[in-house]
Amino acid sequence: MKKWILLLLGLIVMSGLQSCDDFTDCIINTRPHLPHKDLDDGFVGNYYQDRVRSEIKNEPRDDAYWYYYTVIGLPAGMNYEFAGRDLFIYGTPQEAGRYSVQVFLEVEPRILVFDQDDGWDEDGDQLCSYTDERFFSLWIQ
Repeated sequence: MKKWILLLLGLIVMSGLQSCDDFTDCIINTRPHLPHKDLDDGFVGNYYQDRVRSEIKNEPRDDAYWYYYTVIGLPAGMNYEFAGRDLFIYGTPQEAGRYSVQVFLEVEPRILVFDQDDGWDEDGDQLCSYTDERFFSLWIQ
């Protein structure tokens, strides 16, 4: 009798896990990731460029996603662009100081999966999260 109860409980738990996409999708914790690093130091009046390369944690197909970046807190004279997984910070800084640069990352799969209602199926890519953000330290002398 005890074995039947354990078997029944096991079946209930397994059926619950199969219907709970948010839980099952995040067992492996697949999500976008900005690296932990400081940006290279720069000098007022000199051209500056550095690169930040992102990834999808626990996903071997990092290049199967579109990467979109937003950067806040760059010094005057500097800007950013992104291509694929790479964020480029560049320009000629006009003021010295230590800057706290905030970077937001959002990803989406390159191949969209549509459900039966011709709508976007968010569970088609198995990501736990579609965003990441991090502060980077930038020293301009």
